[in-house]
Amino acid sequence: MKSFKFNDDGDWILNEMVEGDDELIQCLKHLIYTRVGEWFLNEVYGFQRDVIEVKKADERDIVEAVSDAIYQEPRISEIVSIDYNLDKIKRKLTLNFVARTVEDNEVGGDIDVDLARI
Repeated sequence: MKSFKFNDDGDWILNEMVEGDDELIQCLKHLIYTRVGEWFLNEVYGFQRDVIEVKKADERDIVEAVSDAIYQEPRISEIVSIDYNLDKIKRKLTLNFVARTVEDNEVGGDIDVDLARI
């Protein structure tokens, strides 16, 4: 697939395109940045952020919520690994993931979610 590229602030860059694995990773980032229920056309699209907004976040719930978000992308067949770091003071969630696509390629990356901004 081919899509417009967006920067770290979530703004579309209209004169740049992204495709292949970079486009897939961009879609996964978009899933994580979007709160479930935020998009009115699909109220189950996105990441269930309430699991990280509780006073004492549970590791299993966080990994499950990230997995649920990643599996919403139909090109992902398996999640190989998920690591995260939740900094409650700075209000930042850092995800590192590796996933296998339906074409049997491995893709991965880091996603930094600034919880104070979104």
